[in-house]
Amino acid sequence: MRAQGLTLARGLSIAAALLLASVAAHADQACDLSYRITPRYDTTPRRLDVTMSFPSEGRHESAVRIQSGWAGIKDYGGSLNLATEQSAGVRVLPGEDGNRWKIEHEADDRVTLRYQVRAALPDPDDGQVQQQEQLYRTQIGADWFQFFGYGALLSVDTWGDERTARMCLTLVQPDGKVGPLLGSHFDGAVASHEDVSTRGPHSQLRHAFYAGGPGWRVIERRLATGPVVIASRGKQPTEDARFAEQVARLLDAHRRFWGDASAPRQTVARTPNHSAGNNGGTLVAQAAVLHVSQDPATSSDSFEFLIGHENLHLWIPNRLGGTINGSAEQVARHYWLSEGFTDYYTHRLLLSGGLWSLDRYADQVTQMLRGYWRSPARNATAENIAGRFFSDRNAGRQMYARGELLAMDWDRELRRTDPAGLDGLLRGLLLDTERAAKAPPAHERVMQALTATLGARPREQVKAYVVEGRNVELDEGLAGPCFQLGWSDVPRWVPGFDMNALAKRVATGVVPDGPAYRAGLRDGMTLQGWSIYGDNTDKDITLQLKTADGAKELRYRPVDGSTDRLPMLTVRAGAAGDASCQAWMRR
Repeated sequence: MRAQGLTLARGLSIAAALLLASVAAHADQACDLSYRITPRYDTTPRRLDVTMSFPSEGRHESAVRIQSGWAGIKDYGGSLNLATEQSAGVRVLPGEDGNRWKIEHEADDRVTLRYQVRAALPDPDDGQVQQQEQLYRTQIGADWFQFFGYGALLSVDTWGDERTARMCLTLVQPDGKVGPLLGSHFDGAVASHEDVSTRGPHSQLRHAFYAGGPGWRVIERRLATGPVVIASRGKQPTEDARFAEQVARLLDAHRRFWGDASAPRQTVARTPNHSAGNNGGTLVAQAAVLHVSQDPATSSDSFEFLIGHENLHLWIPNRLGGTINGSAEQVARHYWLSEGFTDYYTHRLLLSGGLWSLDRYADQVTQMLRGYWRSPARNATAENIAGRFFSDRNAGRQMYARGELLAMDWDRELRRTDPAGLDGLLRGLLLDTERAAKAPPAHERVMQALTATLGARPREQVKAYVVEGRNVELDEGLAGPCFQLGWSDVPRWVPGFDMNALAKRVATGVVPDGPAYRAGLRDGMTLQGWSIYGDNTDKDITLQLKTADGAKELRYRPVDGSTDRLPMLTVRAGAAGDASCQAWMRR
């Protein structure tokens, strides 16, 4: 079986697993770098057992490292342990930064290193609210596992990401725990083990999602534009079949919009984060991983938006140009394109695809506008935001909003001379994956195309609104001919305590006589869980406290009588029948 350049070999029975040792020995010789990974559900803490092998290439010493700085996590090395038994002649010494090991070995043979990756949580199925960071670390339940390559796959330090080599990875399921194997390089079929091999840089295995075990439930949908594997685990707010149909509809609409008649297999994995109203996710190689809240409605605005946003990253920025060589902070300075444009098209395609009405679109864009305007980071510079992008969610959202507002403005300006607007400009820049990876950075290719048509104005706007943090001009017609942008006085959202306290689960900054104080919250109280809808004054905040007498719940409306004057998008009278509005809606 083939899957976009990846060769797969599947074990078909438990008995076949007995042959793995001899099979691996032969297969290993064909691989420059290989991994054999087995989840351990029976240990405390739970862990992955990893065997790594690579050629010595005449060296007596090699260095291996774990990637740091992805998804805001810089301490992946802290979850790694050496296995007690190593191959004869192999001696491992820890590096200075905790993310690198030095290996002393023979110079005329392959080097085999055995290590373990500890799971981030002792029991991820305990129903406790999970912070976003934990969802990007290795997780292992009683009968399922999941991890990203960043947190589990050591690389040979001297190779970097420039060297092309044969990379191999085998997932092995423990006896009695056989279930589907899924993720970036696996197709969700039930197997006792599965092998993948690809020729390329180490990043092809690292920037990937891996999962398996009987705790995962898998549905495959074969669309006209290509197959989709939809996987879920844990308790979910919507039954699996309905979720699969919604995912398939959205993905098919995206592929048709961008003109992709066929697409490689994609995996969409749905995991619970045990919170209320807090959805998240990420896109890696051929896999979108969604962290889903306990909201009862699958078709909730945030849920549909999450699926759409993560899937659109296949094109924005991945098909518009190359990546930026630099730190995570340097990359974050250009999220006005990769995140802001993606938000813009997520909203637009939900509307043009018929999943949202004009009123619903206006409501969702109003939320974005108000989040932008009331944010304490509204006038922060890009440099300031980049340094705390992953630690301060509110500040990070500024890059999304600034990019979406710029996309609105540029689409309007482009449509003055070309009805295709921003859609046509971006479609004209699309490259296949291989060419895109070698092209100049996506933000620079887009900016060059914009300035070729609109002159110096787009660069000046990025400098003013994104880099320097000046207020974006919110004029009446910014959002297009279907809508009117105005202002209104609305109740101020006041949580009544320092929201940063959630990370440490201890209440701090409780405002005297504020809404949280009146509900009974005090500094120093232990927070076990919460339900918070940020910037939504129509929904209560619920806090679960740990007290000497057990558990206690506080519920209150996050308002104190004050108001803010905020932007609001409304549908123009008669817009549904207006020719200019209908032309704008068609993508």
